[in-house]
Amino acid sequence: MSAPKPVTGLKPMNDHTPPVEPMADLPEESEIPFFGIGDPGALEAFFATHGDGGARRRPVRTGVGNGAGEVALMEAYRTRGFLKARLDPLGLSAPPELPELLPSLYGLSQAYAAPLVARMERAYCGSIGWEFAHCHDRTRRAWLAAEAEDADGTGPDAGSRQAILALLARATAFEAGLVQRIPGGKLFGLGGAESFLVAIEAILAESAQLGAEEVVIGGMHRGRFNLLANVLGKPLPSMVAEILGKPAVPEGLACSSDVSYHLGHSGDLDIAGTRLHVSVSPHPSHLQLAPIIAQGRARAKQAGRGAGGRRAVLPLLLHTDASFAGQGLVAEMLQLSGVGPFDIGGTIHVVINNQLGFTTTPEEGRTARSPTDIARLIEAPVLHVNADDPDAVWRVALVAANWRATFATDIVIDLVCYRRPGHNEIDEPRFTQPAMYRAIDTLAPVDRLYEARIAASGGTTDAADRARAGMQASLSEAFAAAKSWRVNAADWFEGAWKGLAAGTVADMLAPVATGVHTPRLQHIGRAITAVPDGFVVDPKVKRFLEERRRSIEDGQGINWATGEALALATLAAEGTPVRLGGQDSVRGAFTQRHLEVHDQATGRRHLTIRAAAADDVDVEIHNTPLIEHAIACFEYGLSLADPRRLVVWEAQFGEFLNYAQAVFDQCIACGEDRWLRSSGLVILLPHGLDGGGPDHSTGRPERLLAACAGANIQIVNASTPANYFHVLRRQMHRPFRKPLVVLTPKALLRHKGCVSALPEFAETTGFRTVIADETTAARRVILCTGKVYYELADARAKRGLEADVALVRVEQLYPLPEAEIRAALARHPSADLVWCEEEPANMGYFVNLDRHLERIAGRPFRRAGRPAAATPAVGVKYWHEAEINAFVEDALGGLG
Repeated sequence: MSAPKPVTGLKPMNDHTPPVEPMADLPEESEIPFFGIGDPGALEAFFATHGDGGARRRPVRTGVGNGAGEVALMEAYRTRGFLKARLDPLGLSAPPELPELLPSLYGLSQAYAAPLVARMERAYCGSIGWEFAHCHDRTRRAWLAAEAEDADGTGPDAGSRQAILALLARATAFEAGLVQRIPGGKLFGLGGAESFLVAIEAILAESAQLGAEEVVIGGMHRGRFNLLANVLGKPLPSMVAEILGKPAVPEGLACSSDVSYHLGHSGDLDIAGTRLHVSVSPHPSHLQLAPIIAQGRARAKQAGRGAGGRRAVLPLLLHTDASFAGQGLVAEMLQLSGVGPFDIGGTIHVVINNQLGFTTTPEEGRTARSPTDIARLIEAPVLHVNADDPDAVWRVALVAANWRATFATDIVIDLVCYRRPGHNEIDEPRFTQPAMYRAIDTLAPVDRLYEARIAASGGTTDAADRARAGMQASLSEAFAAAKSWRVNAADWFEGAWKGLAAGTVADMLAPVATGVHTPRLQHIGRAITAVPDGFVVDPKVKRFLEERRRSIEDGQGINWATGEALALATLAAEGTPVRLGGQDSVRGAFTQRHLEVHDQATGRRHLTIRAAAADDVDVEIHNTPLIEHAIACFEYGLSLADPRRLVVWEAQFGEFLNYAQAVFDQCIACGEDRWLRSSGLVILLPHGLDGGGPDHSTGRPERLLAACAGANIQIVNASTPANYFHVLRRQMHRPFRKPLVVLTPKALLRHKGCVSALPEFAETTGFRTVIADETTAARRVILCTGKVYYELADARAKRGLEADVALVRVEQLYPLPEAEIRAALARHPSADLVWCEEEPANMGYFVNLDRHLERIAGRPFRRAGRPAAATPAVGVKYWHEAEINAFVEDALGGLG
């Protein structure tokens, strides 16, 4: 059995450098400059220009006249020294000897260079591996080098050491106490990584001193109970009751809830007299969803605080080595970090590096040397640290907090540890990792190691025994109290959600007046089609804006994109912040929006919707990277924290939701049912079989409808611009929030029949869940949804069947508007009933709706549509047209 992949391993290189004569006397330590970091004054110049925001900064050494050999050796340590750091607590991977760190390579004798080597070894090759050579910015490298090479005051004082010891002792006693009282329970304990709590507590304390008022935490379940109990202040009785299987919601509340190690928490901490609110996101077992959702929540909370929001709200994300290295979501998350609409002023990432997945070794789990190598993508520094050196863990935590406060960019802590239990307490890791667990079995817990270290240095260790005894007593009390523990009130509509409520299916079906006074619509129409004086607009865009203005002024021919623009603009004018983003969404993937216009001479941009917005109302219309999953997570998280903002994510094509299926299934569709967390996120999925081939044809309505139950989500396929206008406005004009998925059109964007008149947007109107013909006593009633209505209406007219065939559009597919459908059918008591859809039988609506429709009508429906297929659409134009003719004939035939 091979040993685990060395965390610090590097293949040795041969040193073929010829010996060189020693150089002049080694300069004093204070004279050694930063080589490769640039002008020693760069860091001071940065702070002079930008300020330090209260964050600490080390003095930068200056000096001239240093030999090139000494400077080159220093630079070698700064760039490669982390590879030699002593990071593995188990000692299974010895640090390599690096030829590039040999003084002889730079013409220096060993004796001559000894003082410099000793200092650089202490700085870079101890319990901390400072990895920052990939950071291109020399000021940031200088800051990190100053931190690494500071020999004074880098460790905790005696009082802090006592606090660290007590925390570690409590953590170990907590793990042992739970395992003893709940044998065989799945606890996902922290054993082997207890100093993780030291890192989190130090980050929180330092961040609070630097101006943080709230911390949004997202992450994994390993160590969750220990973190909540010993750092974040969750009451032990409630936690124990949840672990024992009692519901975390009031009795009688209809929901599924979740297992205890997935639940969130929020509360206030008192840190040296400073109040710090902590909010821990609940999470599913897909480990990388929660961190990005937490980032979206942080963005919303920052926006709510105004100008100082980014400093006041800290995103703190928790990961494990296997997921951070293996999940593509991590690359997506990092790629978003510096993109304006997703910038949250930097995130602190803490990776619990178990040196093992479930049973998967590092060499089986990744190609990269370290699980944190992906951080190089955004030049985020990585602080590798040996988890069995709590002083070093404390130190990197402070560095991370100060880095984020100073540079407002991401930083990663790689906490190299081990996992004392298996993947959970009932898993046996020795089946697959015998060598690793032989080493673990002989290693004392970190609290005992730290206690011995303090004692050896002459310090007292009474705090450890008191902490252990106190934790055991607290656990005994908590288990006793848990027997009678009950939840009295749901942790639900509080804070930003105050005044809102959970909507029922009946509430979701109730009509809402969302129309706008006609003169106001025309006024807003003029505002969103005007451009600043002197703005040079592309001639085609100019004509587009003129046609948009004319349709609103004349009140006729208002197309889909104009209806959407009016919805966004009227909401913004009412004071509702608006955020719409997606790939190419600003112009529109189909060149339909032009919500932002570009000056053809200067490149200046003008966001048209902002002209209609009320004062100080955010309007964010933005393009996004070619990323679906992370952006869906982020936007969902944002909607969780800001129910007063219309949040819209548009997939470029409907099937792109496939790439975000995990967050849709595990969070968006069921977050309210699992965690009592509501969302008003709007998802736009361009959908329709338009002859473009198998791809970009479907928003997979069969999957969407399969996810629907109770009052969890809304599915809409509107067929008119006015109805689309109303459904967007309805989202913000009800006293509750539910996710809304709209299957939006492509071909209808320019269809001459798919237009609305201004009275359809007026003050007495609202979203119509069903749109029925005025026909009565028809021989056949065809129910349909979306684009296929226009194909049926055209064919019906050509055949002269207006009196014989009634077309009923079901605009809302969930919750299904049963009363409206029943009323439409009642006008045709003797008609035969057809459901017509353009999708293949296995990918349409009928597969989910047939029994519901039969129950509503009291008799069965016949389906007309494409037959079942493995592919959403054919790729040959003639076949596509033949299929349309076939299902239209199936729907309308036999009435001659």
